Amino acid sequence: MAMSPSEAAARFARAVQERLRPLPQEPPEQSWQRWYPDAAIATQFQQIRARLPVHPQAVSQSERERVIQEADALLRGEWTLFGYPVRLDDPPVWSRNYLLGKDWMDAPAKAIDYRRIDVAGGVKYVWELSRGQPLLRLATAYALTGDTRYAATCQHWLLDWIERNPRGWGIHWTSALEHAIRVFAWSYVLALIGDALSEADLGKVLGALVQHGEFIERHLSFGSSANNHLIGEAAALAFLGSLLPASALTQRWRERGYTLLQREALRQFYDDGVNAEQAFGYLPFVWEFYLHAYRLRPIPNAVAVRLQRSIDFVRNVMDASGYVPQVGDEDDGAVVPLWSGSANRYGVVGRALAQQISAEPPPALTEADDALCLWLFGHAPASGTRLTSTRLYPDGGYAVLHSERWHVLFDAGPLGLGSLAAHGHADALSVWASLDGKPLLVDVGTYAYHEDPEWRDHFRSTPAHNTIALDNRNQSEIQGPFLWGKKAHSEFLKCDLRQSCVEGKTDAYAPDTVRRCVALQDETLVIQDRIEQDAAQSVQWFWHFHPDWQVEPVETGVWKITDGQRVCTVRLTGLAEYEACLYRGDEATKLGWYSPRFGHKIPCTTLMVATRALAETLEQAGVVWEFTP
Repeated sequence: MAMSPSEAAARFARAVQERLRPLPQEPPEQSWQRWYPDAAIATQFQQIRARLPVHPQAVSQSERERVIQEADALLRGEWTLFGYPVRLDDPPVWSRNYLLGKDWMDAPAKAIDYRRIDVAGGVKYVWELSRGQPLLRLATAYALTGDTRYAATCQHWLLDWIERNPRGWGIHWTSALEHAIRVFAWSYVLALIGDALSEADLGKVLGALVQHGEFIERHLSFGSSANNHLIGEAAALAFLGSLLPASALTQRWRERGYTLLQREALRQFYDDGVNAEQAFGYLPFVWEFYLHAYRLRPIPNAVAVRLQRSIDFVRNVMDASGYVPQVGDEDDGAVVPLWSGSANRYGVVGRALAQQISAEPPPALTEADDALCLWLFGHAPASGTRLTSTRLYPDGGYAVLHSERWHVLFDAGPLGLGSLAAHGHADALSVWASLDGKPLLVDVGTYAYHEDPEWRDHFRSTPAHNTIALDNRNQSEIQGPFLWGKKAHSEFLKCDLRQSCVEGKTDAYAPDTVRRCVALQDETLVIQDRIEQDAAQSVQWFWHFHPDWQVEPVETGVWKITDGQRVCTVRLTGLAEYEACLYRGDEATKLGWYSPRFGHKIPCTTLMVATRALAETLEQAGVVWEFTP
């Protein structure tokens, strides 16, 4: 439904091509020989290694200890999958969801629907293990210590993956983006442990990289699906085209990959630095693709400028604790996680990319945030700061307000990118706020994709955001886990940055119009809502508080919020008749839940206020919320 006729025709042509001219069903060594019949593998490997320098000697002692600790756990079969401890086989069963102990079917990839959740749960839980992160952890430990146990296990697991997942077979040949991530991970594994591999094993790995590149080129995301997936796929082609020996194949990959990367930087990042997917959690993921692809080629100025502005945007929405509002979807995606689990993704990737393009980096909140810089460049930036400027981002549709105690983000932007708006949430006119450097009003996160449809829909729905609903309806129409139908349109109406005041509106409930004004007045955050009512019968307000804060009613229209150290009072005026409810971990309504990372949800407090008294005050004086420390 979201495709244009030309896109539908192109997808049909791709399906015909797959049937009439499938990629050769051959072992990876033959794929290498097909393109490089006369190449000396050992020589080619040394050239590849020279193009991907790493600097294990620069890594800090505490980070070395964390990496080795994680690698030692892997040797015992212990790993964490989206934060959950699992016990792996040796080698892992690559088609297994280790959280559920269930396997995907052993079948041709084209016969597998990865969206099914009745086979082995959500596919992300099996894809994640095959992105190469355990291999990287073993390889980094080997580079740090020279202990051959790490290299031997890494080699065994990598070769086992290649043997058990031949081209076109199984769940791991169903996504070009997953191939792209493996291209980067395996290439760095080669750079780290390649001297421990025989020439025959090197041929297998290099041939597997060729096969991955051929698959990516055949299955590039396009049309309605051209989001962060296309950036990752293009980056992998550009990277492989620059890394592997010169040939007609690598020249084509290199030219196509870098052309797409430049085009998508200008399409998927607005001029003000906001990512068009309206999903902040995908920023460090996309940054990483650009970082590694442009290690092998000078970055064009136009691309560097867009990336610098995106880093600056994150520096401005990041609070003093390093917290970035969880706007839109987030799935903890990483490409080459050379850092340990203690690093902040925005910090560790943002600092490395900033160093590459000579931009001001985000601050390092811990020394682990410099791990990627040290691995890639051998040194880290000497500084790093947050931006604390009140600023409007008109293209992306965000306003950032700063005061001595408050840090506020207000959304009057698009739902998401393109016809799918796949990773956007129904969060028009939402407000996020930190008080004294600590998150207070939060987006409740993402939690699930395919694996839990009901919770997927809730976490991206209007009630899961700090905004307004009419008649308990979503602002935009949910049609599938990554598909929106009718989309809300929102815009800024007024903006006085000197007075820290901004106003926006949405037509999400047309013919009714919802307007919201957000202002910082002295130490008080003031939010005023007006509803130009024509058809709606009821109004609902939702406020979601970070789990560290407790909320309790004080008197009519007044609530106290405290984290044990700070106290903030919320006062509601302008509404005569209403019902107010506090929810914490409520399964029936799904209110009162917060997802700190993908696959996890914990109780938080949600305040919902509802009214059917649609008096003129809603249109004129409005409903006023005052948050006063």
